[in-house]
Amino acid sequence: MVNLIEVSKRRNQIMKKLGKGLLIVSSLPEATYSNDVEFKFRQHTDVLYFTGFPEPGTTCILEYDGDKVIYHLFVRKRDKLMETWNGRRFGTEGALEKFKADNAYENGELEKFILDLFKKYENVFYELGNNKSTDELIISSIQKAVKSQDKTGKGSTALINPAFEIHELRSIKSSYEIELLRKVAKISAEAHTRAMAVSKPGMFEYQIEALIDYEFRKNGSKGPAYPSIVGGGINGTILHYIENQDELRDNELLLVDAGAEFDSYAADITRTWPINGKFTESQKEIYQLVLDVQLACIAMVKPGVKFWDINEKSIELITKGLINFGILGGDYDKIIEDKGYKRFYPHGLGHWLGIDTHDTSYVDRKIETLKPGHYFTIEPGIYISDEEDIPEKYRGIAVRIEDDVLVTEEGYDILTSDVVKEIDEVEKLIGSQVLP
Repeated sequence: MVNLIEVSKRRNQIMKKLGKGLLIVSSLPEATYSNDVEFKFRQHTDVLYFTGFPEPGTTCILEYDGDKVIYHLFVRKRDKLMETWNGRRFGTEGALEKFKADNAYENGELEKFILDLFKKYENVFYELGNNKSTDELIISSIQKAVKSQDKTGKGSTALINPAFEIHELRSIKSSYEIELLRKVAKISAEAHTRAMAVSKPGMFEYQIEALIDYEFRKNGSKGPAYPSIVGGGINGTILHYIENQDELRDNELLLVDAGAEFDSYAADITRTWPINGKFTESQKEIYQLVLDVQLACIAMVKPGVKFWDINEKSIELITKGLINFGILGGDYDKIIEDKGYKRFYPHGLGHWLGIDTHDTSYVDRKIETLKPGHYFTIEPGIYISDEEDIPEKYRGIAVRIEDDVLVTEEGYDILTSDVVKEIDEVEKLIGSQVLP
């Protein structure tokens, strides 16, 4: 259920940040899965963030004259036949009563209403590229408003992308959001723990995926925040492997990247473990290197530190470790300069996390200084192919360890710490439970 106080506060915050004008956020179009079957709809993040309204065909307009924010919501009309087939709709009555819009209209009225509003304000804040039909409506309405300005002296003259300001606001989590993030982190950690506990050779990747999905839903989540990655053996070297169809084999590792979504907020955890419950010596070497890098990077987290400085630390430590193991050859400085480490560590250290799995993408990690309320993943990884120039004992090993970290006033808080990652704890947990 939407927190009406929270979303109202957000609407006021964003309009004071943007200034006088209109902010427009709109649903993404529904997407076809097959023939006349559609994918399950998930509301556009910005619509959720400012309204909590879950239905497709929604447009939110925030009007700000420098004094007061007026909240307009355009929604699908009530339709008995369509509701019989596809589920109940809130309609304009629900938009007013349950979501406390100042004004609510059927979405068919949007075109006329927008044109009237555009004649009142110079600035329209809208991000192009998410919904083609809304884009076309906004552009044509701007053009009409500009023409009318010649006659009235009023009208919109600037179409401004508000994405950075919205993402900057979203990047600092409120106390309300942090509680949701703690909840979804706990659900996700329990699912990983359960998956580790039942793993054994002869199972299939899809069985682990199904178990994780069950644990998510059993504990109140609607399901995964993103397609779960369950990669055994060499499959773990594929960063976004989601086929999840192969058998789990003895003496190989299993890499699982999975997180639940709860009340629209995401967790994102990766753990890697030996399928038979015992690391080989070469697996243990790579695993401990990745774990040491992750712990060192987490220890750097505190207000005032640049995220990218932590990222650079991960590159330094992984490169030195791979040189030490004989996996990377040559001069350290030359490898760094040529980015030779990318063969084995191709991604960055982490990403912002929140209402999107890859959250607030307009806030640049390369320049951003950490502040209390920032929330992100720390997920170093090493992925070693089975190519002939690699020492044989390391071929096919893939390890990633990922936790979700909140910046606090004093330093950091690892919200996903409930799932084990030290080698002895991992080995003790694997195979400790049996599926009924």
